[in-house]
Amino acid sequence: MKPLLEIDSVSKYFEGLKALEKVSFVMKKGEILGLIGPNGAGKTTLFNLITGSFPLTEGTIRYKGKSLSGLGPSKVAAMGIGRTFQLVRPFKGLTVVENVMVALGASHYPSFLASAARFRSETTVSEAEDLLSRVGLSKYAAQKAENLPLGLKKRLEIARALALHPELILLDEPAGGLRTEEMEQLIDLVRRLNGEGMTVLVIEHNMPVVMELCERIVVLDHGIKIAEGPPEEIRENPQVIEAYLGREEDA
Repeated sequence: MKPLLEIDSVSKYFEGLKALEKVSFVMKKGEILGLIGPNGAGKTTLFNLITGSFPLTEGTIRYKGKSLSGLGPSKVAAMGIGRTFQLVRPFKGLTVVENVMVALGASHYPSFLASAARFRSETTVSEAEDLLSRVGLSKYAAQKAENLPLGLKKRLEIARALALHPELILLDEPAGGLRTEEMEQLIDLVRRLNGEGMTVLVIEHNMPVVMELCERIVVLDHGIKIAEGPPEEIRENPQVIEAYLGREEDA
């Protein structure tokens, strides 16, 4: 089976700063893969490269065998890649269901003028409500999105990403700031989406969440891949322990 996503010797420099240096790994369809590392390791930079927000310095990113190089975020999204963001910012003044309706994007709003007529169409409303049902937010549909607690805003962020009908979803710190119960609910949600056929690449600092959720983990440190493997191997890897805790002499 061909990989769904291929990261091939990817590098990204910012005016001489090496944010990523020759990072390579592949993802197969239906996998939940964790991307971890200390702050500044290059994790979100890699997300931005995959989704077309940043141009590559070197290397190739392929999705379903096709290069993503030179494609902007809208074209990458149209190919079937959705993402969430670490900082959750729903549209202020809009309800939960309206936030999802906006996210339905080009499939319903081919032009600015068309958006005015189609925004509240029966089809758009129905699809947005279905997405809310998938993430467990149906009863909050009419509430202002900005008033939701963080755990529910995280679910709304996932619903907005699902509005793109992705096959691959990139989750950036989905468990950040959540209570234990909310984390457990998030794990259940991601597993359910994966069971429906969704492939998931997740950045997460909460190690218990990563170890429980992910089948395989890639570890970055200072822009370099230092480890890759199943959770039980990553947990015991000396390079990973050193990256997170530092060398004894540094301490």
